[in-house]
Amino acid sequence: MDRTMRGRVALVTGAGPGIGRATAQAFAEDGADVVVAARRPEALASLAAEIADATGRRVLPMACDVKDVDACRRLVADTVRELGRIDALVNVATHPFPRQRVVDFDWTSYGESLQLNVIGTMTLCGEAARRMVETGGGGIVNIGTLSTTAFIPKNSEYSSTKAAMIAMSKTMAREMGRHGVRVNVVTPGFTTGEPLDRLMAQLAAGAGITPEAMSERAAKEAALQRHVDPEDIAEACLYLCSERARNVTGVELHVTAGAIVM
Repeated sequence: MDRTMRGRVALVTGAGPGIGRATAQAFAEDGADVVVAARRPEALASLAAEIADATGRRVLPMACDVKDVDACRRLVADTVRELGRIDALVNVATHPFPRQRVVDFDWTSYGESLQLNVIGTMTLCGEAARRMVETGGGGIVNIGTLSTTAFIPKNSEYSSTKAAMIAMSKTMAREMGRHGVRVNVVTPGFTTGEPLDRLMAQLAAGAGITPEAMSERAAKEAALQRHVDPEDIAEACLYLCSERARNVTGVELHVTAGAIVM
């Protein structure tokens, strides 16, 4: 059995810099044709061309705002229309949020996070799963967060909506397993890139140390004493969507360098 993604089609949402980009690259390198989706069409077109040139695979850019349920439905339909099928879905897209206490919540912002992290994401899962059933099954991966385990103060908008997404993902795994559709969650630790740099700068300002020192301190708290890279998350997503993981469903895989050992 060929357990690579050769001849398969993958859809990656939130395919901007970092995890989304690395995931699209990993799937194409493993033989899949890929649809990259995000909100900015110009950046998507550049990303798609770069990955296609490097891998020789078909890589199509499709603009989509995951907060728009109708747009999510169109995205899956357009993927199947253009590439003939869908075998893998990785939802990296997420909503930026203001860090605030529950007692100070901006419920308008919360509604937007709920719309993207739960309603839009799970709409994509449902639409993709229906198409996967038609071709014998497939794999879905949603990106989680350590905030659902660590309960970081002022992160409850993000952690609560992601927790709902994780619960729905695991439930969907039980519902769709008999149809050959596997649903899993990959939860990253501190992941290198611009978002982590911004976070370390914010934390460093409060602690009165340099961002580099704060980053080193955070890395040393993990069992492996390092941060993870976007490529580490991409490899986990690729594994879970491929036939390599044909008997893995309903799990939350922590790729955190041991930031939390459960």
